[in-house]
Amino acid sequence: MKTLILHGTPYEMGYQHGVGVRALRGQVLAAVAAREQELERLPYDVSPVLAEAVEALASAGQATWDMLHGIAAGLGVPAARMQRYALSSYLLDYRYRLGLPGQDGTGGSEGCTCVAVSAPLLADGRALLAKNRDYRLEHQDLQVLGDSRPARGYRYIHLGSAGSAGVFSSGMNERGLAVADTHVVSRDIGPGLPRFALMQEILAHFDSVPAACAYLREVRHMGGGTLLLVDRAGRIGLCESAYRHPVIEMQPEGWVVRTNHFLSERLRDVWVETDPPGERGNSQARYDWVVRRLSTASSVDVGWVKALLASHRAGSAALCRHPRRGRSSATISGIIFLPAQGSLWLAAGRPCEAGWEMRAGTETGLQLHR
Repeated sequence: MKTLILHGTPYEMGYQHGVGVRALRGQVLAAVAAREQELERLPYDVSPVLAEAVEALASAGQATWDMLHGIAAGLGVPAARMQRYALSSYLLDYRYRLGLPGQDGTGGSEGCTCVAVSAPLLADGRALLAKNRDYRLEHQDLQVLGDSRPARGYRYIHLGSAGSAGVFSSGMNERGLAVADTHVVSRDIGPGLPRFALMQEILAHFDSVPAACAYLREVRHMGGGTLLLVDRAGRIGLCESAYRHPVIEMQPEGWVVRTNHFLSERLRDVWVETDPPGERGNSQARYDWVVRRLSTASSVDVGWVKALLASHRAGSAALCRHPRRGRSSATISGIIFLPAQGSLWLAAGRPCEAGWEMRAGTETGLQLHR
């Protein structure tokens, strides 16, 4: 997996990103075109929806906005096209806010499983944050690891995709704060900050779960997902992101699991099941399986979590999800952040097949230790 060293202003970091992935430009444009084709099939005009979302991102997420424009310039792609691409998931999900049915073949494409574990269950008494990234198959070869060193803010490492701004999956900063997201199709969405912008702000400017959660309570969210946070003190934060009624919680230790549905009383009824018939219930099945494993474990370590992310439990509870006919996504990577150690483990492919590589954290660089 390619590592991008990014430094300077958000625009400069975006430009360096774009230049750094020019060899993947054709694949990025293919991913952009695939999203555009989906948007063209929508039964409503996305222009006013896009305009509101662009205004919200430009006004409240300036760093991500500038990075997005830098990426467009570095790739030599019109900025307006990359804006539309960056917000395409929101534009596609907006149909559910309007009460419209989904489209065949577009559901279940942006799943993930996230697990946060702290004391007393974690064997070394510290904390970890793990994620299986289930995403569109064309992003398998677009994945990049960014080492971002902003002119103003903390240095952070993040897993994402070539051509995508912000923190587009997960990351950890030099202060030992880690964050990862999952997508949840929801009717409670609107013009606010998308998760990739929220996570960029969190990693660049906050050093603890309490500080990040305070920020999440103050800012307007776009909604449509969850965020899990862990800091080096072992505190865990959870955000069920929504436009009108976000839910933000903290706990000093323990564990938390999230997949692709809401669990809070406030938001569980705005979640929309969009998976095709053969995949229905997989989010709940994955959640229940991980909760069962954690509830019965006497202790957990990195090896235990690696095995969990690589598991192929029969039926829809498999965490390592392989390509299947009729499914537009699969597990394309696994990652485990260790905030207290400032390091991470990365499987640059399906965790059951890809070798795990340990990379030193933001304080010591990205030296590889197999």
